[in-house]
Parts: sequence; C-alpha cells; structure tokens
Amino acid sequence: MGELRSSNEYDELIQWAESQGGYCSPSLVITKSETSGSTAYAKTEIAGPNTRLLSCPTSLIIDYDKAAAHIWGDPHACPFLRSPQIAIRLFLCNQRILGCDSPWAAYIKLLPTEFDTPLYYSHDEMEMLRGTNVFGEVDLRRHAWVEEWKRGVMYLPSKFNKTLFSWELYLWACTVLSSRSFPSSIVFGTSKDHSYPVLIPLVDSLNHKPQVPVYWSATADSFTISSGNSIAAGDEVFNNYGPKGNEELLMGYGFCLENNAFDVVTLKLRHPRMTPDKAQLVSSEMTESIFHLSQSSPLPHDLVNFFRIVVANAHETQRLLALRTVPPLSKTAGMRCELDALGKLCNAVSMKLRGISVTGVANPNMRQRSMKVYISQQAKILSQSLLAITRAMYEALRIQPESPDTEDITFLSKKVYERLPDCGVNLDLIFTSPRFAEFTSAIKQGFDVSSPSDIRAADIEDQILVLFVSHLLISAPAEYAAWLDAMHERYNNDEELNEDYVEDFERLFDTYIPPLAELNSNIFGEQKWTPRVMAWAGKIVDSEGVVVENCENGRPEYWIITAV
Repeated sequence: MGELRSSNEYDELIQWAESQGGYCSPSLVITKSETSGSTAYAKTEIAGPNTRLLSCPTSLIIDYDKAAAHIWGDPHACPFLRSPQIAIRLFLCNQRILGCDSPWAAYIKLLPTEFDTPLYYSHDEMEMLRGTNVFGEVDLRRHAWVEEWKRGVMYLPSKFNKTLFSWELYLWACTVLSSRSFPSSIVFGTSKDHSYPVLIPLVDSLNHKPQVPVYWSATADSFTISSGNSIAAGDEVFNNYGPKGNEELLMGYGFCLENNAFDVVTLKLRHPRMTPDKAQLVSSEMTESIFHLSQSSPLPHDLVNFFRIVVANAHETQRLLALRTVPPLSKTAGMRCELDALGKLCNAVSMKLRGISVTGVANPNMRQRSMKVYISQQAKILSQSLLAITRAMYEALRIQPESPDTEDITFLSKKVYERLPDCGVNLDLIFTSPRFAEFTSAIKQGFDVSSPSDIRAADIEDQILVLFVSHLLISAPAEYAAWLDAMHERYNNDEELNEDYVEDFERLFDTYIPPLAELNSNIFGEQKWTPRVMAWAGKIVDSEGVVVENCENGRPEYWIITAV
C-alpha cells in the first residue's frame, strides 16, 4: 500500500491531545473511515509487546465530574448523581451545540453524526429484525432514552437554551457514549457497582477485534493503551472491547462480527405461578430469568433445570428439593420430568428459530450486512441448541447409541419417538396393542369412535386415559407392576385426593361406567370400579404425562410415562 498519512482532522485531534499531555505513537496513522468513523494503521512496524500506542491526559477524559461541573457548576448540585450517564450525554449535547467554541471541538467534530445502530434504522430495516431480541430491545431502549432526555432537559439550568437540546441530539449523545466509552471502574477505579461510561478522546480511535492482546493502563495523569504483540507495517491496529456478542455489538456499536466466538442468544423467560416449594428452587425474587445460549454452551444446565422446575409434578418437585446439594449432572427428577422439560424447551427454542429469517438483499449496505451476520449467527446457535436438546432427550430415554455423535436432528427425533412405547403409553398404543384389545373394543362401542383421531376430535382424550389408567390400577398387569407400585405410593394417599376432588369424578363414573359395564362386564363390571379409583387415575393422568411431537406428522401426542 502507499504511504499512510493521517487525515487533517486527525492531525488536529492528535495535536490537541498532545498539547495537553497526550501521546500518539509516531508509528501510528489514524484516518477517517466511512464505515467505522476512524481506522488506525501501523505506518512502520510496531515492536511489541507493551509498546505505547495512544495516551489521553486525565484532563481531557469526559467524565461525570467535568460534565456536572460544566452544566450545574458543581458536581454535587447535579440531580443525576445516581445516573451519571445522563449528565455526560447532556454535556456532549452542549459541546456539539457550542461547535468551534467547545474546549473539546477537535474531538467533537470528528464524532460521527449518524450511526448504524438499530435506533437509526428505517421501518423497513427494522422489519428485517422482526423476531429477534434486538427488534424488541430497540423500543425499550428508545423509551428509556426518551424518558432520560425529558428529565435531563427539565433539569437544565436556565442559562441553557433548552430548545437546542432536541431528542435527535440526545440520541446522538447516547450513541456516542454506547459506541466509544470505557468503564470508569477501569479508568478511575470506581467500584463495579458504581461504574459508568466515560469518553477518552484519541484513545477511542481504534476499532474492535476480539481476542487481540492489548494493555490498558490508568494513572492519576492519563489513560494509555499499549500493544500486546508486534504489529506489521500496514496492518490495522485494534483495541479489544472485551468479550461481546453480536447483539451487544449491533445495539451499542452498529456492527457485527462473523464467526464471533462470544456470540450468544439471550432467552428471557417469565416465571409462571409457582408453588412455594418450586419458588425455593428458583430462589429469585425476579419475575423472569435470563439465560444465554452459545456455540460452546448450546444447552446450559441452569436453563434445563429451570424447565425441570417449571414442569415438575409434586413428587418430582420434592426430589429436586432433595437434590439441591447434589452435583448438577445428577439433578434429574426422573424420565418424565426430563422429557417434559426438554420437550417444552425444544418448543421454546424452535419457536424462536422459526420467528427469525435471513432476508437476501442485492448489494447490501453496511446495516444490511450487519443484520445478516447477526441473524445468521443467531439461527446457527439456536439450531445447535435444538441438536443438543434432541441429544439430551435421546439420552434421557436410555437409548443404546447407534450414532451418538450424529448431527442429524431428524434421525435423533425419530429414535426418540420410536423408543417411547417402551417407556409409556398413549392412545395410539392402546388402540393398536393386542394386550388392550378388549378394553379398546368396549371404548369404540361405548363412545362410537373407531380410532384415536376420533377421540381427539371429540375432545375426550383425557376421559379415555382416565378409564385406561383406572383399568390398569384394577387389573394390575404384571408388566406394569413397578410403575403401579410407584403410583400407589405417590397418589393413593395424596392429600389432594380428598372428598371434594373425588366428588368431581362421581359424575364421570355415573356417566361412563354403567353403560360400559353392559358392553363388557369382564372389564368394567368389577366392584373395584369406584369414583375414588377414577380420581386416583385422574391424578396420575394429570401428573405423569408428557406431550411429545409425532416426528412423522408433527402432531402433538400425550404420553403417560410408565418407566420408573
């Protein structure tokens, strides 16, 4: 490449900073960039590591004290002591209003006037993000910033012309701060709980590249960035903003990175109403929980455990409570709970994946390229999560691994579905098994149905399953002995199996059992058929089932898990 020269604007910035005690390495060239504001290159080889690149004197760092003193005369008089970023944003607005009269004019005039962050997107551009977290986050952030702007302008001293502090100007200041700031905890050593964003002119001229080794050092007099290794002549010189996913990069900086190792998909899950025991397991006063899926962790343990807690029946909840002190890999409450948790998690992830799409655009601009990278990476992580969930279901059913490392979700889903008849029963199995032919024949006659589809269409699946489980409880077939013993222990003396609960099943008994007994007295004519037995069966049907998607037709099916 030809000789690298700093643009005149950046020469002025460097001279201004150096006149106040700043520093720019003579091996460094800073130029204006159409896509990133500024770009720095090595004019000559930079011998690293720990070669000083850029330094800004503390006197030029834009922090809360300077902003508050400039606007209110005294930092202690500022009404935004607990929201220091508002004071800094108002300060930035005023510096831009001052123009050439601003003490920071050399810096302010180089800042972009527009950005590629989503708050600057058009309606059509935002539609491309529909279904993603960013789509919803934009409105939340805009609302928060608009409220800040209203409060900020309201508290401006009378010496300022408030009409000049427009929303568009405040949005600009917000985006400058989100895209160029450093945390005060690193710059000034403030506690992380009280850290806020500060601007460091000149030092903020470097673009981001993850995992690039750099050194930040702060003293009472200056803040310095140094190289972590040698940099060849002509190469771009980068800063490292830290481990940031594409969602954070897009919202805060207006760009995304392909193959970003730090990218995540954030899942925000609202807490359903929980029993006191389940609330103990969640151990949070929040109304929602936040989880992060990544390429390295597509199925976080805490996410699976959250779904275990949500779907657990009373018995499983007690088991989870007992397992709180057991290592994470042992925290399963049984096959039913595991399948139900993984199934509902699979539905949630599938819904999120179906809600996003990558739209092809001819000659895409910077924003469209960033959106494509963001959405593609989100879809990739969600797909990896679905694969991990399906593998976990495969393992939960104790399937002998024919191809445990396969990435074929369809194959794994088919194996999961094929295994279910060994672990439970559903309407289809009941209707096709010779073992239950006599029961099925009576049901077909008594309810005038010929197939499970007829039963589902008539919305009487629950009633038929209650009758079937009651039949098992009464006939006690040997192949279900272990499961029936467990059901007897869990539910026959259940406190909820009280008089009021049983009373609800008396109508069911009176409606169905006498006519069914006339059709088949061998099954339905026994004296053991009582409303209480049916109530017991109802409790089992409600608590021991799981919805599984039929991998052949996509139809959801209700299975009662009988494996113990």
